[in-house]
Amino acid sequence: MKNDDLRADRDELDHFVPRTPAKRNNNLVMQVAAGVFLGGLALWLVQLAATMLYAKLMLATVTFGG
Repeated sequence: MKNDDLRADRDELDHFVPRTPAKRNNNLVMQVAAGVFLGGLALWLVQLAATMLYAKLMLATVTFGG
């Protein structure tokens, strides 16, 4: 146990071909922009609904049931 060699052997890199770095696609930019826009729109709609509900509660015009 004391003299065990636990280090990993190095791989042979003769057959290793590095990949070319991928160019940044314009599609990714459009997806990020659409996500930011739709996220902002969703947050605005949630804020609008919460404000309307708060206004109804403050005016005591909320009716439950008939």
